[in-house]
Amino acid sequence: MSDFIPQEIILQILYRLPPKTLMKFTLVCKSWQSLITSFCFINTHLAKTLPKPITSQPILIRHFTDSPNREHYFLHLNHGSLDIFQTLKSPLKPTTNVYPRVVGTVHGLICLSDDLFVYTYRIVLWNPSVRKYIELPRPNITDDEVGPHMFALGFGFDAKKNDYKVVRLVYVHGVGVDIFPPKVEVFSVVEKGWRMLSGEGLECSFLETRWTQCFLNGRVHWIVYEKKMGSVKNWVLLFDMEDEKFRKMKLPESLVDVNPLKLFISVSRGMLTVFEYYLGEARNRCCNIWVRTEYGDVKSWSKLYSVDVLGEAGRVYGLTANGEVFLAMSDGGGGFQSYAEFQDLVEVRRGELVLYDPKNRQTKVVQPHGVVDTFFVGDYTESLVLLNKEMGAISYEGAEIDVKRKSLNPESGEGTTNLVLEEDRSIISRNDADEEEEKRNLPPFGDL
Repeated sequence: MSDFIPQEIILQILYRLPPKTLMKFTLVCKSWQSLITSFCFINTHLAKTLPKPITSQPILIRHFTDSPNREHYFLHLNHGSLDIFQTLKSPLKPTTNVYPRVVGTVHGLICLSDDLFVYTYRIVLWNPSVRKYIELPRPNITDDEVGPHMFALGFGFDAKKNDYKVVRLVYVHGVGVDIFPPKVEVFSVVEKGWRMLSGEGLECSFLETRWTQCFLNGRVHWIVYEKKMGSVKNWVLLFDMEDEKFRKMKLPESLVDVNPLKLFISVSRGMLTVFEYYLGEARNRCCNIWVRTEYGDVKSWSKLYSVDVLGEAGRVYGLTANGEVFLAMSDGGGGFQSYAEFQDLVEVRRGELVLYDPKNRQTKVVQPHGVVDTFFVGDYTESLVLLNKEMGAISYEGAEIDVKRKSLNPESGEGTTNLVLEEDRSIISRNDADEEEEKRNLPPFGDL
């Protein structure tokens, strides 16, 4: 450390630097390397990054091209031009040489699962900012133990234990039906292994291969359905990463009885978001975008937009901070369910990712080439998570290529904070909705 600048000032400067710069600083001297790779520094750096405006953090975009078969990961500016400022290379090479599922992102970690086209149990937690990843061990529940089955994954963060977790719900295929309740297991980065949980009371089903999940307010969220008296009822299944209990959340009344194939869940602009697809005039695919403006209030669901420019097979992938919509547009048919079908239909799946302004109905191309169903768009937080050697992460080379290094801040000075370093290492506090739930003393599987 410098003899001319107080240590506390140096720390406050370092906390506000991007991970790429800090990675270079670990080569300056042993004391800086020890400081920057410590749990205390990594957690404090993240705690000062999370409160920054969404526009000061990048957008992660993934797409797949078929000529040749290749995945592409980019970080885009989250304002103005949406220019690419970094190109990333994934450490996970899928078994089929196609692409893995992007389960979700939390605090700079990207969860990838190679489960879309073949039976596999490869799950990776990847932080491109520090060029490290963890490949999870083989789960407890496999086809060797239970036979044919389907599963859904959830990825999130346990703020109480400062731990990243993957939860896995496994439905064993019976004779014509799935067996309830599902078997449940959770992987903990801190514990470095899988352990079993109770799935008692879970009488809901997922759409095989088509499930989506998101993480918000300490909980993983999935859209599930339940068959009752010959009808289907949809709702949101929650898994709390701290107490590891399941709960239920109601959807907007108009979505309860629709075909669950039409529903996808996400987080946009910090709000729980549901995309509802339907056929409009001339059988064009349309999408209603629903947001829950107050997390703890079921009455706060509202329809934000109705998008009618998707063609026959387009998809909505998210919203920007100013309300523009990410769309993948194509003139082809519906999605594919298997690798063979993918090979047969990829020619009519090509499309482009565009940014659509619902106010003036104008579009701007963000990624010009890709297969429509393969895009992923999500807010991303650059962090140092996994940098500490005790995390057991693996390093890999050649994983980060600068394309155009630009400032993430749309204006000079935006995104800075005046936080004071505290000894409390807690990164996320429980929000008002959680406190309200505790006051109502909900059972482990109760409505929210």
